[in-house]
Amino acid sequence: MKEHFTIGETARLNNISIQTLRYYDKIGIFKPHYKDPDTGYRYYHVKQFFYLDIIKYLKYIRTPLEEMKCVISCSPDHMQNFLEEQESVIDNEMEKLERARQLLHRRKNQLNEQLEICSKKGGDSVYFRHIEEQTILKVETPQVNPHEQPDLYYRKLADVLEEIGDVVDNYYGFIYDLKLYKDSREIYCNSIYTTICDGKKIDIEEKNIRIDTIPPGEYACISFDWSEKNYYSYYKKLYHYIETNDIQTDGRVYQVSLPINYSSLREEHFLTELRVLKTN
Repeated sequence: MKEHFTIGETARLNNISIQTLRYYDKIGIFKPHYKDPDTGYRYYHVKQFFYLDIIKYLKYIRTPLEEMKCVISCSPDHMQNFLEEQESVIDNEMEKLERARQLLHRRKNQLNEQLEICSKKGGDSVYFRHIEEQTILKVETPQVNPHEQPDLYYRKLADVLEEIGDVVDNYYGFIYDLKLYKDSREIYCNSIYTTICDGKKIDIEEKNIRIDTIPPGEYACISFDWSEKNYYSYYKKLYHYIETNDIQTDGRVYQVSLPINYSSLREEHFLTELRVLKTN
């Protein structure tokens, strides 16, 4: 029975490339049984294939090559400890991927919502939308007007999320009291918020930041392209519609702003929707 195989035969039998075998020989991870001194051809013994399987396994679980050299030269006890460490690494990676999947799913839902809002904006009419309960992370902002830049407060929310390995998405909102204002400069927000995954556990040190929820229900809404000129005009339309139709509310306005473009090289452009929860 044949015991020695050329590098090409070894590559085919083990589903590995010739280039990889040559590289493994070069760095000392997997060397041929012998080399022909006249031709330089590499020959591998059939019993070596078992060790090649170990290397392929270690590669599959993403073991760095330098660490692989150490692992295959050590005892089973060392291999056991190494595998336990790798299991912990993989568990952490899976947790990160799950968070990424949740963020992606949430962002897709937000884009669907944004497209729905886009289809309704620009008119003078108030419309109604059912909105599911949203878990939010919010920061109290007693002196922030909707025309002012909320970036520093928004950054605080981002910092809290990044500390737990999450990221803030580009969905943010304001909450303020529903009442008749002479102009939009009289409006001061109670808080700024961003949505987060439901059930997320967050340790928060700052007293003015906390987890809350936006209640589910039917909301009276109006939407527009954000500008100082548009803001008060659309706010008045929504306010007067609620007053005229004697709609009972929870006394709050939930403003949501979503970017229309995603490049800093382009002019800033946001879609804004004002929402008021209907309670009757």
